[in-house]
Amino acid sequence: MKSCFRLITGLLVFVSISASAETSLYEITKGAQKIYLGGTIHVLRISDYPLPPEFEQAYENAKILVLETDMKKASSPEFGQQMAQAFMYSDGKNLSQDLKPALWKELQSFADERQFPLGQMSIFKAMFVSLSLSIAEMQRQGFGVGQGVDAYFYQKAIVSGKTVQELETTGEVLTHLTMLADVDANLIIKATLRDLHRMDGMLEKSVGYWRAGELEKLDKEMAADMRKETPEIYQQLLVARNQAWLPKIEQMFASPEVELVLVGSLHLSSKDGLLAHLKQRGYHVKPYLITQP
Repeated sequence: MKSCFRLITGLLVFVSISASAETSLYEITKGAQKIYLGGTIHVLRISDYPLPPEFEQAYENAKILVLETDMKKASSPEFGQQMAQAFMYSDGKNLSQDLKPALWKELQSFADERQFPLGQMSIFKAMFVSLSLSIAEMQRQGFGVGQGVDAYFYQKAIVSGKTVQELETTGEVLTHLTMLADVDANLIIKATLRDLHRMDGMLEKSVGYWRAGELEKLDKEMAADMRKETPEIYQQLLVARNQAWLPKIEQMFASPEVELVLVGSLHLSSKDGLLAHLKQRGYHVKPYLITQP
């Protein structure tokens, strides 16, 4: 479902000392201090590389890489087990009992078509099944979680020895997700099936919008329905996390080091996004421009 993933994301601009293809990367300044804030896509195809050169240069110029959470812990079997346990029915129920018969039948049909083990997965609540279905469909189309922008720079930092920090712990991530465990299963599965049927074109467009820095279009494509149909998910996964991250981002301006902060692109877009909030707090926000040697 859109609300679970749009963790996603040109024109050449010439100025006197730099040239850049606009993309989803920004330089945030206040006085003499600055950070780089980039929107990412958590899943990409091998063919989506190389990444926009702005990201590569900002990474080289930054002393510290800041990601949403600890990627090593988030990809560990232990975290996967904790998440599965949090979304497992504990009262003998299963997903079929939470869904209207027609919707359960539609879900079964899609699962059979994709050879998805719905029988085994029905012991989990709708949000977990939605995530699992969506990840499986992304992988079927060549998109991989380990191939996303965040994973790419995390691995690069590990190899080069660059300092890596996080905006939230994996425990906090799990808390945000499990607060949504009891959202109406019918709303979640209905939206999931709709998005899965059009995922190919949706992902293709989203990558294009991300590359071009067209955050408004990306927001319309990936977040508008979420705000309308499942506002509690939008509030928990985007708005609440942005509010928690803002003080941590502001603290970075007190240090002499330059940080490159990478978050899912939807955390930057709309009036609820980090860019809007930083502007409201007096920070200067501008697209990152590649500087020539």
